[in-house]
Amino acid sequence: MSQPPSLFRRYEFASYAQTREFLDALAVLSEETRLFPDLGFARTFVNITLRGRDGGVPGPAEIDYARRAAVLAAAWTIR
Repeated sequence: MSQPPSLFRRYEFASYAQTREFLDALAVLSEETRLFPDLGFARTFVNITLRGRDGGVPGPAEIDYARRAAVLAAAWTIR
């Protein structure tokens, strides 16, 4: 059985404090957009997986969320 299409990105941070700030920013973004991606995280990284509604292909809303998350992450991520 194949996995449904999704968008995935891993962000790495220099400290837990930066990771926590990014997670807090994602929470605000999720409340604003009503999209709640799958998150996996540890002390210095966050994995985000966005799937389309009802298991379908990610659509414009999910793509916009991914773009906005990338902009948020730019403030903290290791380059």
